[in-house]
Formats: sequence, C-alpha cells, structure tokens
Amino acid sequence: MATLNNLPGTGGKDNQPGLKGLIYLAPEDWFSSIKELKKTEEPGDSVTIDGSHTFLPGKGFLTAYATQDTAGLKLDPTGERDSRGYKAGLEFFNPGNTKEAAEFMRIVKNTSCIILVKTPDGVVQQVGGKDLGAEIVGSWDSGKLSGGKRGTMFKAEAYQQGNQFYEGDIALLDGSRINGTTGVVTPAPGAPAATN
Repeated sequence: MATLNNLPGTGGKDNQPGLKGLIYLAPEDWFSSIKELKKTEEPGDSVTIDGSHTFLPGKGFLTAYATQDTAGLKLDPTGERDSRGYKAGLEFFNPGNTKEAAEFMRIVKNTSCIILVKTPDGVVQQVGGKDLGAEIVGSWDSGKLSGGKRGTMFKAEAYQQGNQFYEGDIALLDGSRINGTTGVVTPAPGAPAATN
C-alpha cells in the first residue's frame, strides 16, 4: 500500500501549467489490453500505469489537435467522507468546420475512451481507465463575423482514483509508436525513413 510522503515546493524549478496541443484518444473496445495502476509500493507507483496499452490489429490511438492554451485537465473530488474518489475533466478546442470533425463529434459522444495528454514538460497523463473510460462530448460554435472562435470545444469526463501517469509506449493508428517517457518516435513498419 502506498504511504504518505513529504510534499516539497518547486525549489525554483519550472512549473508551467497547461497541456500540449496534441491529444491522444482511443475507444476502449480498440484495446487488446488496458494496463491498470501498478501494484508495487515504490513512491509514485500507486498513480502510475503499469506498462504499455496494447491494441487489436489495425487499431491505435487517434490524435486530436487542440488550439494552444485551450487544453486543460482538472481533477475534482467526488463522494462523501470515507467514500471519496475523483472526477477528471479534460477540455480542448479543435478549430474548423469539417465533416470529419462533425462526424467525430457525433460518434464519440456515446463511446467510452482512454485519453492521453502531455504537460509542457513532457509528462503523459491518462484520463479514464479499464471499464471506467472517459466520456467525450463536443459543442460546436460558428463564432461571429466580428470575433470569436469557429470550431468544437470538446469536454471529457472520467471517474478515477486520482492523477494517472502513463510511461508506456503510445501506439498510434498509423502504426508508429511514441515512447511515453522520452518522446522518441518509432515510425510504422515499412514507413519511409525521415530525411533532413
């Protein structure tokens, strides 16, 4: 069982808020294995996903672009004394007026998903979990000729025990993989090599 530890300050280190502008998400039924929190007892293990999720053949995480400074993740307490948990809330704005975005919004509203997001310092956090996937709903706005934004504000909610840190590989739908701790991308098998 995890134990309580001291909570130091930042000690002068950077602590930039917010999320990076690429969201990774996949329906729960696309996975062959959804890893859960570690059962080991080192500090931080109780909030760290135990390895890499794996997908059914031909599946992987989708990516969704988020306009800079519109993505945020928040955890709020739920329940009552002796029965507490958390509700994770994620929101991000995806610009534009495309059929693909409209179809995504229509289909995802009744789809249980696992979502990964990155903080500015590269930490990957997970929203949703096995059998408690995130629900995602969108709200589209045309904006006005005089101002505003045209696109979809997506909001996701999931119930979980707290912040969930993901250090495994992020397998994308195109077959490429991103190392969850280093950010190094491994191209899909058979993909042409990148040239500079």
